[in-house]
Amino acid sequence: MGRPQALRNLGHALAEASLIIVNAPERGLTAPRPYPYLAEFGLSWLKRGRYWIAYDPAVPIIAGVFFETDDIPNRLG
Repeated sequence: MGRPQALRNLGHALAEASLIIVNAPERGLTAPRPYPYLAEFGLSWLKRGRYWIAYDPAVPIIAGVFFETDDIPNRLG
């Protein structure tokens, strides 16, 4: 919410995830552990810091970023 440290943490999480997505996209999970039924969307997921990062495994693009306590199913659909 505008806090400098929170923004830095998000930046670090996205930077780490971007490196993995580009260099080893197969490392992603089929769904976040708490929500296994999200696999139906066909995205891959990485947990970096306190964020779940969704990406398209076929194209190196981040499709969504969710804070670990977000209600991901109700925000994704």
